[in-house]
Amino acid sequence: FCGLHFASPIVLLSGCVGFGEEYTRIEGFSNRDAGAVVLKGTTLAPRLGNPAHRVYETPAGLLNAIGLQNPGTEQVIARILPELDFRETRFIANVSGSTVEEYAEITRLFDQSPIDAIEINISCPNVKEGGVAFGNYPDMSAQVVEACRRVTGKPLITKLSPNQTDIRENARRCIEAGTDALAVINTVMGMAIDAHSRRPVIG
Repeated sequence: FCGLHFASPIVLLSGCVGFGEEYTRIEGFSNRDAGAVVLKGTTLAPRLGNPAHRVYETPAGLLNAIGLQNPGTEQVIARILPELDFRETRFIANVSGSTVEEYAEITRLFDQSPIDAIEINISCPNVKEGGVAFGNYPDMSAQVVEACRRVTGKPLITKLSPNQTDIRENARRCIEAGTDALAVINTVMGMAIDAHSRRPVIG
């Protein structure tokens, strides 16, 4: 995959096992079970995430609103990556920014780390454009990919948003901008209402 050998075709997606350390706490499980582990979404500065409740199960699926809780890029690189055993499996960083410049800076920092590849989460809101998600518009998606491509030689994966009118056009633009692979797709938006309070169950 992107020039990397994976011992297994199974990849644990971002958020499933935190920063890769949670899986190893379960008796009988190891990161060796997976071909790769995608780390939890990482922002430039630390984020506390959303208040509880963050997860809610419905008959149609599981809703979540975690809010990208993480200690920030510098802490992930300095404190978490040294605790991971890179002999066990491949580790892929997940980059989340609020501006094109932030995406590029986080990618640059991970490029200097032992991480094997970098996944760009383009579903984040663009604070310079009124908060619309980068991944909802091909032009903005391409800008992010181009900026990240300029600062890394590591394999680059773009995680596409499902909340757009034509995912094919967005995918094409991301490939032209320099992504090596596409992750299809990020979380589908949803809502559940508490019938008694008449308010959303999470958020």
